[in-house]
Amino acid sequence: MRSYLYIALLGASLTGARNIISLPDHQSKLDQIPPPPQQLHARSEQSPMASRPENLGPVIPDQSTGSGSSDSNQLTISDILPTQRQINIFASLTRDISSLSGRLESSNAASNTTLLAPLNSAMQSLPRKPWEDRPDDTSDISAQRDEDKAARNLRRFVLEHAVGVSPWEEKQKVRTLWSEENGEDRGEIWWERRGGGKDGGEERRVIMPCEVVVERVVGRVGNEVYKIGLAAGNDELFFL
Repeated sequence: MRSYLYIALLGASLTGARNIISLPDHQSKLDQIPPPPQQLHARSEQSPMASRPENLGPVIPDQSTGSGSSDSNQLTISDILPTQRQINIFASLTRDISSLSGRLESSNAASNTTLLAPLNSAMQSLPRKPWEDRPDDTSDISAQRDEDKAARNLRRFVLEHAVGVSPWEEKQKVRTLWSEENGEDRGEIWWERRGGGKDGGEERRVIMPCEVVVERVVGRVGNEVYKIGLAAGNDELFFL
């Protein structure tokens, strides 16, 4: 009789323990942004970064020096992105753009790139999703109902955050990869130093002309990532 009572008590204890213990929920940062239509949504859901826990990886120096030449030991941007939690929403979107992902995986000097990666907080504060139509879009086709239009909008969003130059010198005016690939004249961007010196305060890079603050630079010369926030006095990023 005592044996049966002991076994019953032991079984109840194990059941209670199982109910208390729960596995952590590794929810993708992408889930915080409503998905685009149909197949575009499927591609984002299937991307490695969207479906697995974040890989912190090694610490990347803020602004280490190095040459822009091809080097088998040089870190590429695709090596850097998985280590940066603060920009993993945008980083996951770059995987869907084949022309850009190829550049980000290359250590060849001809593919040198500076990626302007919005912080997760900036992505979450956008007035619309990257694949949605912009207010100045006069097309009769809506991205909400057309998968190809949504994919084009997403491609434009991502490529307007990349320039085919690295190192990118101060006040050097450049066009984004979207403008270069599509022949659209959306003007040039450059960056300036602000603060420090006589002005006091912390010295920062500011992307012009819309005054987007660069929160941090990671990577190596030839393959750099600028972590950016929102445009000054605006709830949008500089390219919108």
